[in-house]
Parts: sequence; C-alpha cells; structure tokens
Amino acid sequence: MSENPPAVLYKYLVADRVSDVLDAGMVRFTHLLDTNDSFEVRKTFRRFAGPKLNELIMRAASEALTPEYVDQQIQENLAKAGVKLPTALVRQVLEQRFGMSVKELMKSHLGMLVGSFSGGLDAVKSPEEFLMEIGSILLCFSLSERWDIATMWAHYAGNHTGLVIAFDTNHPWFKSDSDPSKSKLQKIKYLDEQNNELFDDLQAALSSKATDWSYEREWRINCSMKQIEKSIDVGVDKIHLRSFPAESVSSVILGAKASSDTFDLVRDVLKQRYPDARLQRANPQRMAGTFVLDDA
Repeated sequence: MSENPPAVLYKYLVADRVSDVLDAGMVRFTHLLDTNDSFEVRKTFRRFAGPKLNELIMRAASEALTPEYVDQQIQENLAKAGVKLPTALVRQVLEQRFGMSVKELMKSHLGMLVGSFSGGLDAVKSPEEFLMEIGSILLCFSLSERWDIATMWAHYAGNHTGLVIAFDTNHPWFKSDSDPSKSKLQKIKYLDEQNNELFDDLQAALSSKATDWSYEREWRINCSMKQIEKSIDVGVDKIHLRSFPAESVSSVILGAKASSDTFDLVRDVLKQRYPDARLQRANPQRMAGTFVLDDA
C-alpha cells in the first residue's frame, strides 16, 4: 500500500522528553482519535464497494478460472449427478446452449454474485462507523522525512530548543514481523477530497491527512494495544509506550537554541546507551534559508 521509506526518518522532541525517550528508550504511540489533528479520523471515502472493488474481485476470479479448474468443476458436478460424460462434450453442449464458453458463463454468474455482495457491504457498516472503529483501535508513532523543517522545529521541538532523533529505517524494528523484506512504515498522503470508494486509493482512505499538514512529511508505524508495553495515567488521559532498540538510532540533532544543560544531558545519554550515534547541532544559515549540521 505504501512506497519504501527513506533510509532515515526523524522524530522531533522538546528538551523535556530526553529522559523518558532517549534515556528510557521508549516512544509514545497515540490512538488516531487522540492525535493533535482534530480531523485525523475523517470520512475519506463515500462507500466501501463500487466499480473498483468489483473489478478487483472479477480480475482475481478470472485468474483463478483456469482450464484445469473449469474441467474440475465440470467433473465434480457430473459426479454429483451420477453422470459419466467426456468433459470436452459437456463444454461443447454448454457453449451451444448458452452461446459462450464455460469460463465466460461462470464469470457471468460470478458477476451477478459480486454485484449482490458488494451492494450489501455498506448496509453492514457505514464508512463513518468503520473509520471511527479503526481510529479507536490503532495507535501510531509518527516520524518525518526531514530534520530541517523550520515549522517542525518550532511546533514540535520547543522552538529550536529541543532535538531530533534520527532513526535507521532498515533496522528490524521497522520491518514486518511476517516478512522482514517489507517495512511497517506507512507514508501519509495529503488530500482534502473524498474518494468515491475505499479501493479507489486504499492508502488515502486509511493513511492520509488534510493538505494543511503536508509540511510534516509524515511516515508512521501503527500498532494495537496488545503491542503496547507500558501505559501511564495522566489525569483522564493515558500515555502508551513501546521500547525501541538503541541500535535503531543513528544520530541525535540538537536545536540551534538548545541549552547547555540539554547538550550535557543528551551527550551523557548517548555515551551510556547509544555509543554508535552521532551528536550534531542544526545551525540555521539565515541568508540561505537552510540549516547545516555540525558535530556537537
């Protein structure tokens, strides 16, 4: 559903998070309904079934209707009826009777069944109900494609006083449990319109945000509560945490306004827990409108 992620993705953090993230080695996973986007869970498609779903089902069925499968079905039905006839003869009789091949006849009947099936999907559960249910079940950990987005430093890293953790996306922590060649990371698409049906664009339906958020360049990992290792009560809310391997961190980037206390704390944590991770600082080049990375 999603393209391959970049080799490195970045997590922006305020300085106060150094202890509970870097030192404790845990990151927060947030229910989709509880993110800072009020419209994280919204109606991204109008209906479950439509021409696209029907096309996918019929294409899969057509590929399954091999000559061997058709002959097998003919023989099984003849056996049930207690009739012994050559398969080729039955094919010929059916083609003369209905004016089409047995395969086309089977596809025709299947098409009517598919239409009835897909027509009833929206009656089982509305798109709104489905999306709200997904939003209450899934939790996400969000990352960005870039470390040098000024608005991200301002909004998520304490106006450049915080830090960015660089994660190696090739580490097994980011890989699928069932297929290590595939990544768990999903790229977020940005769009404001609704698709007609779910399968018009499955990624847009389930992994998208409004275009106002496109500056985040977001990728995320989703999980369920059974994968959460620790939950902390914070008033009426809960913070859900999962540990990450120290080897997945390739560097830590301090903001241009990070204090000496933050620098000392991060340096000490890296020495103790992340000996292979580089410590760098993002320095703005005002006249060029860019950042450069310097070793800290």
